[in-house]
Amino acid sequence: MAAMILSVSSSVPPIVGSVLDERDDGFWDGVVDWLRGTGITIGLIVVAALVLTKVVSFVAKRQAKKFSEQQRLASDPRTSTVGAHQQALIGALRWAINFSIVFMAIIWVLIELNLPSSAVVPLASVVGAGLGFGAQQIVGDVLSGMFILSERQFGVGDLVRVGPLMGVGWVEGHVEEMTLRVTKLRTFDGDLVTIANGELRQSVNASRDWARVLIKVPLGRDVDLDEVAARLDEVGAAMAVEPQWAPVVLEAPKVSGLDDLGADSVHMRVVGRTLPAQQWKVARELRRRIALALRAMDVRVQPSAEPNSLVDDDD
Repeated sequence: MAAMILSVSSSVPPIVGSVLDERDDGFWDGVVDWLRGTGITIGLIVVAALVLTKVVSFVAKRQAKKFSEQQRLASDPRTSTVGAHQQALIGALRWAINFSIVFMAIIWVLIELNLPSSAVVPLASVVGAGLGFGAQQIVGDVLSGMFILSERQFGVGDLVRVGPLMGVGWVEGHVEEMTLRVTKLRTFDGDLVTIANGELRQSVNASRDWARVLIKVPLGRDVDLDEVAARLDEVGAAMAVEPQWAPVVLEAPKVSGLDDLGADSVHMRVVGRTLPAQQWKVARELRRRIALALRAMDVRVQPSAEPNSLVDDDD
């Protein structure tokens, strides 16, 4: 067998072997030439795109951190939400710029590859059909994000309630990040919820302008309503001028009237205004002070199922 192989190899004409060697050398020479020319160009395009996206992300995060720091150090608490829209806008611009960089890099690479039209047209048709079906929701999310930003519905740091979401319902939390496509909320339980902007049909912003503190005080029908109302007004006015509460209380809580007139009780309504997202803290302290004032007056509160009342049935 070895003798036959030797005899066959020896029978191959020398000119055929030289032709094969020349073909191999020509192929590898072409590969090397391509790598030195087009290959280097494509590599530079990819590296440049990666570097630009990293630079854009770094600058955007640094600017957002700057706005967050200014917001935290604001001397006037009423301006604590001034940077919310700017931070949301920065996140959206970062997403849009990085998407544009990647898209242009892909187009440039395809141009450098110099693909024939017979190969590009079918590929473009398949990719276009896939994007046409898959990008409908993405385009809707991006458009919704643009409207949210342009209308300033909410920004980074705002306390919002959005929904109703399919399978989840309403979601409440602080906006941690916002892009043109998604919004990320941190709930009170610590969960990070990512919601496509196209799903945000309704939103409630609790961090704009001012908030209302509302407390319903259930009283017996035999109490002196005028005396109790005057005392509750004094409690609210005293709280509004204290150094600890004056920066967050915009309007001193006072009695606005009676909410309900039942057979055994009446509900006195105490209303005030506070800074955004501060109404719960003010309401807790105001309930404590109202309870102490009524105890000093020897006035008993009645059990109530109202959510904002001084005493609930569960207590």
